[in-house]
Amino acid sequence: MKIRNSFLVLITLLSISQSVDAQLLWEISGKNITKKSYLFGTHHLIPISFLDSVPDLFKSFNTCDVVIGEMAINNIDFTSTISTFGTMPDSIRIAQLIDRDDYLYVDSVLQETVHIGLRQMELLNPSLISAIYQLDLYSKTAGITDELQSDSYFQVVAAYKGMEVIGLETEDRQIALLINNEQLQKQAHDLVKVVRNSNRLIHEFRYMNKLYTSGKIEDLVTYAKSPQTIEMTDSEYAKSVDNRNTAWMEQLPGLIKNQACFIAVGALHLGGEKGLIRLLKDAGYKVNPVK
Repeated sequence: MKIRNSFLVLITLLSISQSVDAQLLWEISGKNITKKSYLFGTHHLIPISFLDSVPDLFKSFNTCDVVIGEMAINNIDFTSTISTFGTMPDSIRIAQLIDRDDYLYVDSVLQETVHIGLRQMELLNPSLISAIYQLDLYSKTAGITDELQSDSYFQVVAAYKGMEVIGLETEDRQIALLINNEQLQKQAHDLVKVVRNSNRLIHEFRYMNKLYTSGKIEDLVTYAKSPQTIEMTDSEYAKSVDNRNTAWMEQLPGLIKNQACFIAVGALHLGGEKGLIRLLKDAGYKVNPVK
């Protein structure tokens, strides 16, 4: 289950307790659509109980006919996906990508935290190893024990209610986008950087959680793109967030035209100049925070 959840963390990269304003939940209307749809920014690493504090969240969800996510979680064959994308080429091992001192340090930290060393994970892609470590680090920091994250939660409820669930991307496309075996050296370098900067990661995690739970989407995007964080370069952010938003906008108008959709995607996809809120408004829709 840890590897499964690590893939979900890797997919959205962050893809974050105060009273929440309505900036996490947005109503989509106008442009001759027949039913209102809703856009909700999710975050993997918050307790499911947090959803109860978002005004009118479940009321809005219950008016919808379809749930749309980054991908349809229940359709993923994680064993096949890990085999295809989560492992390195046969001729490469993690020990070949980092020097001995870094190897020993990362190995000791992993054994202490996730209780699995690099020898046991030597075939895994460095990005996946990093996701496993970060998931464990963040979960322990926040005291989270939920198996479900907020985005997958809505899909599970939708399946129980017999609602249609649609993924904007296939798991193969999404994971192939985020894991590139042609950049293994850089991924290994990033793995070492993440493990050696765990205290800084925890600080970033707590601050981003505060921004998220306060509904400060624009501040969250600004912080995620700032030089203060160690997660992503500008090009990596564009690849992981902005470019995907643009691709999703090729699908969303057709999906929301004649049916009420509940769109639950990572919060970083909502804000910014190339976020879904701005792109939907530019396309002629009314997008307003739910009061």
